[in-house]
Amino acid sequence: MLGIYCRTSKQRELKYTIENQKDGGIKCAQKLGLNYQIYIDDGISGTLDDSVRDGLAELFKDMRSRELTHIYVIDQSRIERESNTWGLFVSLCLNHEVKYFPAGSEYNLDDLTNRMLANVMSIFNAYYAEITSKKVRLANAKKASLGLTHGLQPFGYTKDQNKKYKVLESEAKYVRLMFKLSLEGNGAYTIANILNEKGVPTKFSGNFKGTIKRKDEYTKEVRYFDKENVKWRGNVISDILKNTIYKGERVWRRHEDKTEYINGKSVKRKVVAEVITVEVTKIIEPELFDKVQANFEKNRKNVGRRDEYNYLLNGLLYCEKCGRIYRGKKRLKGNDNAYKCSGKIYPNASCDSRGIGIPKIDSFIIRYLFMNKEFRNRIAEINKTSIKANDFTDSIFQHESEKTKIKKSLKHLYEVIADPDFDNIDELKSKIKALRIKEKNVNEKIEILKEKQANSDSVIIENRIKNEIKSVNPERSNKKLNLDFEQVKKSIHKIIDWVAIDHKKLIKGGIFSVKIKIKNLDEFHLFEVDWKLEKWKRIQVWNRSIDQTIQEMLSRKVKNDFDIRKEIALYENNVNKDFAAILILDEDDIYEFD
Repeated sequence: MLGIYCRTSKQRELKYTIENQKDGGIKCAQKLGLNYQIYIDDGISGTLDDSVRDGLAELFKDMRSRELTHIYVIDQSRIERESNTWGLFVSLCLNHEVKYFPAGSEYNLDDLTNRMLANVMSIFNAYYAEITSKKVRLANAKKASLGLTHGLQPFGYTKDQNKKYKVLESEAKYVRLMFKLSLEGNGAYTIANILNEKGVPTKFSGNFKGTIKRKDEYTKEVRYFDKENVKWRGNVISDILKNTIYKGERVWRRHEDKTEYINGKSVKRKVVAEVITVEVTKIIEPELFDKVQANFEKNRKNVGRRDEYNYLLNGLLYCEKCGRIYRGKKRLKGNDNAYKCSGKIYPNASCDSRGIGIPKIDSFIIRYLFMNKEFRNRIAEINKTSIKANDFTDSIFQHESEKTKIKKSLKHLYEVIADPDFDNIDELKSKIKALRIKEKNVNEKIEILKEKQANSDSVIIENRIKNEIKSVNPERSNKKLNLDFEQVKKSIHKIIDWVAIDHKKLIKGGIFSVKIKIKNLDEFHLFEVDWKLEKWKRIQVWNRSIDQTIQEMLSRKVKNDFDIRKEIALYENNVNKDFAAILILDEDDIYEFD
């Protein structure tokens, strides 16, 4: 298969549009008689490596897996404008026997002379990138000095026919509201909540489509968020309130690259070379702007340094009532020291769930996972019980069948498009593009299912959890572990999928129900604890196979049959026999990370 890599920079050079790069690659695939896969990085600099270029990262991954036998680029500069990325590309080509076709002609990287010339070209590409960057910065500085817009305009502004700043009243009215609320004593995060409650669109949500990808730093799980649904945040409000453009002064800082040699290595950093200030149409009166800045300074002196806290379970706790996430909240000068449902946050409070004390639930989770004999025994029993991980074979087979059909359709379209008498090329290109996107989505689904299948093997699960328990502190000479916060948080996030919190109100205090879902298993452990969070009673361990076994028992006889009910009760008691004890936390068991 031929991999077609296409890239445009932020300057979007017209001679290298994505479309003409794709067209050249498709012609190369037809010439070689190969199927092809297109990889795109649109609006990304060639000086960046594959860690921030998704298209290039996918290309490299498929080269490593030997799915690709040939690579097409319109020229070498599309792959890189810095030598390290080029070196990695060459090594992948040589190690995995991938042939390189710049501009459609084979270039033998195994030849020493060719490789030397390509390395020299890589140096020129890096030089060109630096020169271009300098020219662009100078051009942008020139625009700034003339009062012209550049890039996306700040919230409250648009550009007129002469590309100068023009007030956009539909947004400017909210800028005025922000400054008014700030002067009244409202903090940036309070202002953000007020705007979100009013349904005010952000600059981001109003100008971008698609999704944002965020990766959890501990679990490495990727979640996607619609850009259209981006809400106001306190840090964005704060930046707006401090931006002098709103009082009519636009400040532009031109940067230059400065290279320093530290410990024998060259380190490049940006330094301010020029500060340009120009007059633009104001939205806020300068007097009001200055009063808000003075208020910031006053509050900063009164508040002092902001306290930072460690929250062990942030990202794992959820509310059983409303489904929202629980967030840690601590204040040394107040009584707050609990994880609280985000549905209780002002001004959109809609949930009556009770917060749960941070030190005690943290300590319970630590003791249960890393010091509790019953939990370790349960993990050791995984292979001996009827617990079976999800079987993904059927789903993988269905997607593989769909992939085969797509390949047949593509092959037919390639044959049609190769016919010299066929003249409706554009229609076929559109169909091919749609099928390629569909094929890519199917490939991604197959890859995810195969990864889940591999991770769902009970032996792998058992070993993974044992390793995480051991990594926290394999040696403990006393009752309490000497824990490193980052290590224990990382391990907890690898063992636990989620924890659901529910609270039942009683005349005094009430009872918490805590449900812990173990990662990669259809299993959760259910606890009840008093309002003091001291006596943790294990109520049940539930998994899908137990439920299926009970259903099979019921199917053998009628549901009200006494014998079958007795058999089911005996089975449930046997399954949960290690989970009937009470784990009691005393003061010596409590961990504090702040």
